[in-house]
Amino acid sequence: MNRASTKNYVPRETIDEILSRSDIVEVISECGVSLRAAGRDFKALCPFHTEKTPSFSVSVQKQIFYCFGCQTGGNVISFVQKHEGKDFRETLEWLADRLNIELPNQDPRTIAERKRYTTLEDLNRFAVEYYHHQLLNDPAGIPAKRYLHNRGVQASSVRSFQLGFAKSGRREIVKAATDKGFTIQQLVDVGLIKDEDHGPQDRFWNRILFPIQNERGVPVGFGGRSLSEEHQPKYLNSPATVLYDKSNILYNLDKARQSIHKEQRLLLVEGYMDVIMLCQSGIENVVASSGTSLSENHARLIKRFVPEVVIVYDGDASGFQAAQRGLLRLLAEGLRVRIALLPTGEDPDSFTREHGVEAFTQLINKAINLIEFQIQVAIQSQDIHRIDVKTQIVAELTETLINVENRVELSEYVKYAVKELEIDASILWQELRDAGLKEVTSAPRRRRQGKVAPQKLSARTQIEHQLIEALLQNPTLIPYVKSQFDCQDFTEPRYVRIAQLLWQADTDDAPVDIQTLINNSFDERLSAFVSGILLRKTVPPNLQARVDGCLKKLRTFLMTDLEQRVRSSARAEGADEIETLEQLVKLSNERRALSDRGLEDAPNENINDGRS
Repeated sequence: MNRASTKNYVPRETIDEILSRSDIVEVISECGVSLRAAGRDFKALCPFHTEKTPSFSVSVQKQIFYCFGCQTGGNVISFVQKHEGKDFRETLEWLADRLNIELPNQDPRTIAERKRYTTLEDLNRFAVEYYHHQLLNDPAGIPAKRYLHNRGVQASSVRSFQLGFAKSGRREIVKAATDKGFTIQQLVDVGLIKDEDHGPQDRFWNRILFPIQNERGVPVGFGGRSLSEEHQPKYLNSPATVLYDKSNILYNLDKARQSIHKEQRLLLVEGYMDVIMLCQSGIENVVASSGTSLSENHARLIKRFVPEVVIVYDGDASGFQAAQRGLLRLLAEGLRVRIALLPTGEDPDSFTREHGVEAFTQLINKAINLIEFQIQVAIQSQDIHRIDVKTQIVAELTETLINVENRVELSEYVKYAVKELEIDASILWQELRDAGLKEVTSAPRRRRQGKVAPQKLSARTQIEHQLIEALLQNPTLIPYVKSQFDCQDFTEPRYVRIAQLLWQADTDDAPVDIQTLINNSFDERLSAFVSGILLRKTVPPNLQARVDGCLKKLRTFLMTDLEQRVRSSARAEGADEIETLEQLVKLSNERRALSDRGLEDAPNENINDGRS
């Protein structure tokens, strides 16, 4: 075992313990999916594609999930991997942490590094509680409370967001944290202090503090707002640390996840106060980029949770520029993007306080698409009829449109742009081709989101599907089929792989456990396929008869294959025609006899496979 595999090695028994102790319903609910009881199982709108009717099913008994719309499925590990965007090792760590299970590891440096991270997270949790207590209970926090009250922040929001206050002293957190056993170096490592020539000094002082959590709710840093104009900068964030990287963090994502899934869209604003005031008004699917422009990591993070983004930036020039910078990154990830234009000088916080939540909701519902936004910005700021201006706008639109993957959307955007800019459509299409747009072909394109269109299977593949389905629904039939049929004789590669696993798992010691089969499979598509079969409500009444019928028909197909090989071989080798004919007649008689014996029992159903 090489060093990399040793570092990531987790014993099978530990994985089994994580699976046995992880309730899939609890985990999926914690990830923000609103599950509703449906008999013994649970249902929800699928978090992996856009839908209006729930097709996402979770089985408590089998501890698996499956979406009948997009054919995604598996166990609790595969759900967390896909939903949270984690690799296998990160998923095990995530699940183990919530169960207080320590993952064994043969690499001492990895163990030490993990312990270091945990200690730093604990230090941040201590700091959140400390600063929050200073705001609520220390007399020095009265001006900060007055400021928040004047801004309309309610006490419930102060508690929910754990707002805090850093006093004017330069060694407040230094003393409090070291008294609790944390070290100066640890305080430096999380960005709470600066270790200067004249000694360690608090980074935050005389500021209202906004704790910043990652998407799992772990505090990773702070944003501080000064209480006086002389104290600059107005907003000060934690520096980059091993826990905090502003290009990976969206403020309030941990709290907004359930609302985001419910609304199927995310509102993106600039500041902490915008988030707090909107949440306080009942608009909870909102996150902030903390004053920084959107990064590629932000776009990928958003894509994990939602298909649509409404950007709600301040109605000024800098707000427009920030929105435009983020557009391309969001589009490149296949997200739908709309822009809510606020009046000049307004931000979401001030607009909501002045006009109310209903007016803000109407503003969001009227959000315009990205091309309208770019053209409106150009019209407001420049003379759009000048040739040089029009040329520049076309270049900017081309840079945006080249990232639009849906060709229907692209076509409609082009129509709108050429109408508003008064240019010929062929010119814009040529610009797009010159920029690298591939020609539209008649071949269907795979959708990034949404239901997977069912694909009609051939007659033979339908029979193979039915045989595999029967074996998964009743594993006691595996030895019977195994003794009569070679797994390599399946024509569909996925069925070959499943049959191999079933044949290998079938021993004299114990019957095959399909749940263990899913748990042992690290192939996402395979586990989804098996989960889908296990969660289907209708099971044929006589699986033995179905298996017999499938075997008879598959033998017929195999005989036909053999006949074709004999013909091909005879032509290639120039074999004697009479001898070849006799061999073919014999094979044909055997095939007809086999077909006559089993035709009345053979299954004859049409099924759709969910492959795309």
